[in-house]
Amino acid sequence: MASLSLRRPKQFLLHLLYWQQFEELVGLLGVRLFGPGLTVFKPGKDGGRDARFVGTPSKWPSDKDQEYGMYVLQSKHTGKEGASCSDAEFLSVMKGEKKKIRALVAAKDVSHYVVFTNRAKSAADDLAFRDDFKRIKALSRAWLVGKEHLHLLLNDHLDIWDRYEEEVKNPVRFNRDDLIKVIHSFSEFVEKGKARSVSDSLLHLRLEQKNRLNNISPEYFADLQRHSLPIFDKIRSFLENPRNETYLELYLDTADDLRGRLRRMLSEGVVPSLEEGFDKVRQEFVGAGGELKRKRRFVRVFLDYMYSTCDLGQNVETAQAPQT
Repeated sequence: MASLSLRRPKQFLLHLLYWQQFEELVGLLGVRLFGPGLTVFKPGKDGGRDARFVGTPSKWPSDKDQEYGMYVLQSKHTGKEGASCSDAEFLSVMKGEKKKIRALVAAKDVSHYVVFTNRAKSAADDLAFRDDFKRIKALSRAWLVGKEHLHLLLNDHLDIWDRYEEEVKNPVRFNRDDLIKVIHSFSEFVEKGKARSVSDSLLHLRLEQKNRLNNISPEYFADLQRHSLPIFDKIRSFLENPRNETYLELYLDTADDLRGRLRRMLSEGVVPSLEEGFDKVRQEFVGAGGELKRKRRFVRVFLDYMYSTCDLGQNVETAQAPQT
């Protein structure tokens, strides 16, 4: 009698990945499914493609019936557990991607299109997706790979998931949504003219020692003084307002989470300096999409504020710390 396997099935908590990690994971899977000729593009304005393959795939859509063609791969990540492909947000995103695919088809730069997402996909979602993209003439085939299919693929390639599992199990993260709420409320606070007028009291902060301790470049600090410093009084006025106690708590929680995350990033060599850690955090906020439309500049301002008030980074002796 065959022995029963006591091995527990893997839990692929894809929603806990950052969107950059999900793109990387899709790229690694893509190489296994299509072949080493897959070209993965860096994050940014991809023109409707995160990866591209020209030729006959080795294992897509299966071990047989492969078709020669120009394949475009895209990844669509969500941090919302329980999200589905029928959500209005996802449908809106795909409507925009459809325009990009039409342009690539017109340029004869795509014949097959594959979308990978960690959203749940129903049979109706799959049918609607295929019918929608079937209307694009000269596009041979289109696939929507949902969370369930991704789990099956990762079970066949567990070594890929192993790269991310430890961080998902023991994450040091910050709640991006908390700071987004603070930024939205702060923006309204400023627009309604409730903030005190900006003073020059912070222009003389003694941050030079802290900058040296944290390897902050003179260029970065000069930019902080030019663009962020004039807004610091407004942030302080906003956070000190008794009506904004809830947002103050969100701000403090975010600063605490970020402090731990940046410390871990530095200790593990993910980034070589605090300055580059700030850049990495800002890039993650860019992934918030429309959530911070016309307000993304405040991400940099709040990070600079947290640094200047000693909420982030290594600090000098208390007596020498900047007073705010």
